[in-house]
Amino acid sequence: MSSSALKARIAQIRSQGIVAPPNTWIGTTSITKKNGKRYTYYRLMKAVPSTPTEDNPKPSPKTKMVKYLGSKDSRAYQEMKKAIVRRNEIARLLKKLQALDKQVSVDQSQKRKSKQPALTTLVMELVTQVQQLQTEMESLKRQLKTQLSTSEL
Repeated sequence: MSSSALKARIAQIRSQGIVAPPNTWIGTTSITKKNGKRYTYYRLMKAVPSTPTEDNPKPSPKTKMVKYLGSKDSRAYQEMKKAIVRRNEIARLLKKLQALDKQVSVDQSQKRKSKQPALTTLVMELVTQVQQLQTEMESLKRQLKTQLSTSEL
């Protein structure tokens, strides 16, 4: 997939509905009533960073309820499931896009590197030509000195 196709797909997914925030998931709570019937409710949970203390410098993140979603049949629960799927799909496509951009930049740098040997060869040829010119100049100087010294005699 090309970069523009990935961006278009991401835009299309975003237009389909809400996208779940990062670091969120659906948590469950089960309650058993006195009559023995069991009810399961769903909540949108979020990871919240904990503040480090002297005793625990690297605490694990805490969870916080963001939104009550209701039962399995509720519209809020169904929508949030879809929103999380959209978020995960967008994250996957963004990862692909970053890999593609990285590959493009690597390809471009390799193209530049492949041009380097030609540039190096050109520089070496120029250095050789300059050395040949210097040798010719030295030879011409010697000839001129020789001619001047013989003409003075």
